[in-house]
Amino acid sequence: MWLLTLGGVFLAAAQACVFCRLPARDLSGRLAQLCSQMEAQWKDCEASWNFSAFALDEGSMNKVTEKTHRVLRVIEIKKSLSSLPSYWQWLQKIQLPEYTREALCAPTCRGSTTLYNCSTCESFEVLCWPQKRCFPGSHDLWEARILLLSVFGSVLLLGVLSLVVESHLLKAKNGL
Repeated sequence: MWLLTLGGVFLAAAQACVFCRLPARDLSGRLAQLCSQMEAQWKDCEASWNFSAFALDEGSMNKVTEKTHRVLRVIEIKKSLSSLPSYWQWLQKIQLPEYTREALCAPTCRGSTTLYNCSTCESFEVLCWPQKRCFPGSHDLWEARILLLSVFGSVLLLGVLSLVVESHLLKAKNGL
């Protein structure tokens, strides 16, 4: 899981990213009402609102807020409270880490970007993640340069050795 530790800034838990935008949707009030209705089935419903490990850019936060609004609306209409825990787990384990990675990795992030703390809803500037963290197993530009220089050096050394061997063979052939 992509936990977000940005330059020593550790995010504290207070509220969730989905509550930072679109206050007219009253997501926190609606979610609190749904949690109170399903206390017996999901005891730690309100405790699951902790999104402290994440920070999102503005576009991602708007997407998550709108998606959560739509999901809560469907749950309210169909009265299918049992789908709320699975949505919340999907949001925390899959969607928010993916949006966090997208916000901090190329091509979306170039140098630095503005993210919103999912606990306080405050914005802050952070540096983009290095390519190795974004794409494990891939090589960054510096490693590619080293690899190319190594190959070039090896080919040059083999060329010089081949030239020396050929010149000795020609001298030996001419000396006979």
